Amino acid sequence: MVSKRLLSHLASLHSEDGIVSAYIRLDVRLLHEPMQPLMKFKGAVKRFLRQEPEGRWVQALEREEERISSFLERWRDGGRGLVVFSCTPADIWEVVPLEKAAIPTHVSVDTVPDLSILARVADEYPRLLTVVVQRDRARIYLAELGRLQNVERLRTLVPGQHDEGGWAQARYQRHVEEHVERHLRRVVKELQEIRQETGFNRLVVAGPHEVATRFLELLPADLHRLVIGRTHVDVKHESDDEVLQDAHRVWRQHEREMEKRLVQELLDEAQGGGRAVMGFDQTIDALLQDRVRMLVMADGITRDGSACDSCGFFAARDLQECPVCGSEAFPTDIVERAIERAYLTQDAAVEVVFDEAREWLLARGGVGAFLRY
Repeated sequence: MVSKRLLSHLASLHSEDGIVSAYIRLDVRLLHEPMQPLMKFKGAVKRFLRQEPEGRWVQALEREEERISSFLERWRDGGRGLVVFSCTPADIWEVVPLEKAAIPTHVSVDTVPDLSILARVADEYPRLLTVVVQRDRARIYLAELGRLQNVERLRTLVPGQHDEGGWAQARYQRHVEEHVERHLRRVVKELQEIRQETGFNRLVVAGPHEVATRFLELLPADLHRLVIGRTHVDVKHESDDEVLQDAHRVWRQHEREMEKRLVQELLDEAQGGGRAVMGFDQTIDALLQDRVRMLVMADGITRDGSACDSCGFFAARDLQECPVCGSEAFPTDIVERAIERAYLTQDAAVEVVFDEAREWLLARGGVGAFLRY
């Protein structure tokens, strides 16, 4: 999980001998190919060496290359991305698997880890918190794309039902409700602390209708904005896994709806002559002009083309020579270069869409972009 704690730890690492940062984008269609991570890494190393053929960082990369390659040969855990930080002299070895984020395949070397991409991923990565609230207890689940990371259980002593009637009953009931209110506020405080520690960015509220409604009314604005839905939970019979599956269903439905809205907005803006483009050629042109605010891609799309490592030009066609600077052009996956350009040169967001939104986008070239101007 790309948490604030992990980023803080990575940011504390330092070595004058050079730390290699390797970002590797994994193609889900090639997960059956065991050598895919290694092949991607080798290609990134070649690009690094073409751009920086000599110097202390080249020596550092050569020192770490075999260690990283040996690890990647054995990598079988899948996912959509993988980040490795390595420095043998300083005994640094950190591996961060990524389930969803679209990252560029990129290698760099410096005295500190290159966290520019990972920090962006941390901001955008779905981290789902589910809270199951009852009148006297709560369960809090932190998960990343369906993988349970942590469970917390809270219980507050709330008085039981009173059998007397009349004024005594009314006073006692108010007393009980005050305890329930304190309990719910305690849960809210716990969520605020978890938010500070983990940076969760999606929230599902579950539980009996009346209690869940009261709890939502107590949420401060910053937490309320994170609520993507609510669901009923059989608190007596559902296991932790069943609660998480139900919350994940709510999250998945929310994400797919947001993706459809995004693609529809992209289509409307592009067709109306606004600040958006569709298709590979127009999107590449916008990337090369540093005009892209958000790159939008259909899941699994790829496109062969050529790229120049001297000036950064790339195109969705076969080239032997760069038309801009005259240097040699190399075969490449244009999608890889588009993601790299978006992340590293213009601080653009990268959004991958699935299911119905993916089909809409594929029908119009499979890629598009919102523009800054």
